[in-house]
Amino acid sequence: MLAHERACEAELADVLAVEIDAGRLPDLAALRARFRPEETPIPNVAVDLVPLGAYDELAGIFAVPANSNSGVAA
Repeated sequence: MLAHERACEAELADVLAVEIDAGRLPDLAALRARFRPEETPIPNVAVDLVPLGAYDELAGIFAVPANSNSGVAA
């Protein structure tokens, strides 16, 4: 799971092989620390919201009158 989450399968396999060849059990905490992702700050995203009245204006533009026959085939 560590290799999959960090996309470091080949490098992790090499480290594990060295540890096993040396007769040592891999230290999971050390491996997690070594392969943890770099800490990057969460970007600040500004979103300008449209006034709600704009949606009412859009709805009025595309409204179909109640007495319209636009749904009836000719």
